[in-house]
Amino acid sequence: PAPLPSPAGWPLTIVAGLLVGFGTRYAGGCTSGHGVCGIGRLSPRSIAATLTFIIAGMLTVFVIRHLP
Repeated sequence: PAPLPSPAGWPLTIVAGLLVGFGTRYAGGCTSGHGVCGIGRLSPRSIAATLTFIIAGMLTVFVIRHLP
């Protein structure tokens, strides 16, 4: 199948990928690793990281949908 068109150009896609890589490195793991394995082990660091991911996502949705 053909790739889906993206409204974001290559520069934005590259910057987004770098930010994801930086965030993963900074947080010491990915969202699913902290959320599934870390919380399953009751790791305080993973619980804090997962809460941070969720709050950041909620704030992002709020800003995109409700602020001009």
